[in-house]
Amino acid sequence: MNALKRNFAILLFTLAGTLVYGQSASVSPSRLYFNAEPGQTQVRRITVTNNSETPQSFTVSFADFSSPGTDGKTELSDPGESSHSASRWLSASPSLVELAAGESRDVEVILQLPDSPEAAKVVWATTLVKLARERTQPPGLGEDAMGFGIMHTFQFVIHVFQTPPGVTYKDARILAFEDSGKDEEGKRTLMLHLENTGEAIIDVAAYLELTNLRTGETIRERARAFTTLPGHSRRMNFNLPENLTPGNYSVLGVVDYGDREAVIAAELNITVE
Repeated sequence: MNALKRNFAILLFTLAGTLVYGQSASVSPSRLYFNAEPGQTQVRRITVTNNSETPQSFTVSFADFSSPGTDGKTELSDPGESSHSASRWLSASPSLVELAAGESRDVEVILQLPDSPEAAKVVWATTLVKLARERTQPPGLGEDAMGFGIMHTFQFVIHVFQTPPGVTYKDARILAFEDSGKDEEGKRTLMLHLENTGEAIIDVAAYLELTNLRTGETIRERARAFTTLPGHSRRMNFNLPENLTPGNYSVLGVVDYGDREAVIAAELNITVE
């Protein structure tokens, strides 16, 4: 594994801001969506804000990513390594952002697609906004002291998705829907395993619908949202409501990944004691 690869949970990068080593900054949005044709150029914008009390500099670069496994984590890789690489066609203006305290600035993220067959499929990448490294002396040493000092840095990861207008086929299937028993906190959990079998990226809303078989009362749990790449699958764990009346229930695991026709479901019967 090369030095750039790291595992990050996708949800970590939806934060509006972060505070590390006393430096505060924010970047928005957390995702960029393009829909360019092969040979076309499109521009999207991100906003970088320096929330600290001192000037800060940020660099903007790009990397590819994959989502191995089924837990929704992102693994970064060098540009061009992935067959679904979008980073090779991305650039930033400016690529170095210098901000005074409290200042914000927009950065253009530019996608330039070649007019070639490889640009006619879905591709993805990440935009990396990184705090320029700051050298500080260890405590107790004067300005003339010899040493390396401490290098403080952190970065934001913005996910980038490019879907050509001609790529419209969305499809998914539920691989499993099962009772997983109780989790570490003692809560009863149902697991739903979904696979993206289409050609496009799908934004999914998945939820549980529970029907008491004796009373007919139906409870719908709040939907969980996530993104699944073509050829990838995702497992989602749902905790049952703690206030369920004891009895037998029919539980639907419902997955909505588009319009009204793009809804699939799996059924499971459970007993609540």
